[in-house]
Amino acid sequence: MVYNMFALGCNLLDLMKKYDVKILERDVNYYAQMILEVLLDNHEKGFICSDLKLGNILVFPPQHGTSLSTLKIADFGLAKQLGVKDTRFGFRGIRYYMSPGSNFEEVSGALDIWSLGCIEVQIVMGRLPWDTRDRDELRDKLLRGESPNILEDMSKLGKSFLKECFAIDPNKR
Repeated sequence: MVYNMFALGCNLLDLMKKYDVKILERDVNYYAQMILEVLLDNHEKGFICSDLKLGNILVFPPQHGTSLSTLKIADFGLAKQLGVKDTRFGFRGIRYYMSPGSNFEEVSGALDIWSLGCIEVQIVMGRLPWDTRDRDELRDKLLRGESPNILEDMSKLGKSFLKECFAIDPNKR
């Protein structure tokens, strides 16, 4: 079954471009928790987004008495069933959000958790999570098991969260 949804607003990438600023870490933590709750709910239902990126996170007006926007995940076109080996596409999704070994791993929630970490880095830094735009160089970094750089001036909690997201062993994410 397919549902079409129209957001009166923009996606998170558009919002960042519009204001040309980094989002405060405390707000990023709130957004990360919001996204994580949706991912966990999907994972419990047996589905993996596998294409989580800023452009697939819609921004809606604040709800429930908060001053922060409400985020919703969109575009589940590459979603897969939990535990099913995906051999059709090789690397899945946008390369800047893919985990090392994502073309070899059994499809699991670990793919989405790595992507969430990349999103958090991008929101905090205000730029892509990797220091290269070269496709081959990025592929080599992924194959070597490297992860995006974590900002030194992040809080201890933020660094800890990202270290968990970027665990090389998918079973530890």
